[in-house]
Amino acid sequence: MQPFSKRIVVFIALAAIVAANAMNTYGQSTAFGGRVTPSHVPAAAVENPSPSNIYGPQGLNINIGIYALRYFKTGRIGIKAGLEHGALRYSVGVDAPRNAFGTGSGGDSQINVGLESNPFTYSALTISAAYKLPIKERFLEFTLGPSIRHYGFGKDGFYEIGHAFNRSTPYDWDDPLAGPPDVRASVTDLDHFYLSFPISVDYVVRMSRLSQIKFGIMHNISTPLNGVLDVQMYGQMYHGSFRPRTGFWGVSVQYERLSKKSAASYKKRDTGPDHVGKFRKALFFETYVKSDFLSHVYDKPYFLSANYDIRLKKDSNQGFGFTVGAGLGDEYLTTVQTNNTSNHRRRLALPVGINYIVGAKQHGGEVGVGLIPQIPLNNVRTGFEFNGTVFSARLGYRFQPLREGFIGRVAWIPTAEKIPVYSNYAINWGNVGISVGYSFR
Repeated sequence: MQPFSKRIVVFIALAAIVAANAMNTYGQSTAFGGRVTPSHVPAAAVENPSPSNIYGPQGLNINIGIYALRYFKTGRIGIKAGLEHGALRYSVGVDAPRNAFGTGSGGDSQINVGLESNPFTYSALTISAAYKLPIKERFLEFTLGPSIRHYGFGKDGFYEIGHAFNRSTPYDWDDPLAGPPDVRASVTDLDHFYLSFPISVDYVVRMSRLSQIKFGIMHNISTPLNGVLDVQMYGQMYHGSFRPRTGFWGVSVQYERLSKKSAASYKKRDTGPDHVGKFRKALFFETYVKSDFLSHVYDKPYFLSANYDIRLKKDSNQGFGFTVGAGLGDEYLTTVQTNNTSNHRRRLALPVGINYIVGAKQHGGEVGVGLIPQIPLNNVRTGFEFNGTVFSARLGYRFQPLREGFIGRVAWIPTAEKIPVYSNYAINWGNVGISVGYSFR
């Protein structure tokens, strides 16, 4: 291990000891919790001197963590220490004339492919300051602090992407006589420690004397990893850089278990009948990851939308409801071609659906069906058309207060869509969705 890495390890150990001592010595409230954070990872930073269009698509990552939280005697300021783990998969998009590679044949046809890496993993220790801001009978929680991340190679040990095009014989990566691939991107600084700064804002909802949940937004500030890009075309090798970004914006859901001392002051909020003859409504953001089954068709396999939901029974969450929204759909290629500039666009997605909630209180099970028409706002390049309507089903959990307040949803969302390449419908079973928003009457 390098000397710098050894100093980082010592720092992590000392910081963990200090945090543990503070949590055991001071404060009026203690909590232990877990967190899951689906997050949007920006496109990689690409320096491409070649005459092709090389880009790094955006993606979605999921980060999980466990933590301990201790508030001092004032009850407003505290310290939070946790461990987190995640995986980061990076991609390279190639848009170039076919005759620029290999045999030089292909005429005016284009190569448009996405090359994807095996994921590499990271683990981190985060120590943050925490601050509570009361809002009526609930509160917002702000956290900020340094995080030490260590990036590894993942279970497969691969850290680079390589591919060759238009060869008379199939390219063999393990054959030294085959020469270099036509496109190669690799991350050069794995197995190192990096410093980042996560910031989060969470809305805290007390569920019982000993538990609470949090819905929030997290932003991780960090620098891209170092990487290289080699492109061989028209008989010439071009050297650039390809740097996957590790910062992200994400939405997080946390569950906390409180100490008995914390529970002693708990007063249950009055959520009586309060019949006012109005339909309950909600505004929320939703994102969900589409499974990898169609990842060869979509370089950005996820949806992100803003939605409006209304219950169809007055003064109740239970029963039928209707949802409409608008947001980002699948990716497509435009007819415009500009070297070194991505010509990928996102369709306009217009989700609509009907749902049914089982449970008259603030916690409920949710089932539903819907469809998502998708509209391209530019001309679609020939050969990349596909049916833009996605059919979906939903099975999940919904937290929606009986009065005003934050709403949170987690669901399994299988989808079906028609792919002209196969002339039939394909079903994605592995989609997981998360929503956060505000409920009102």
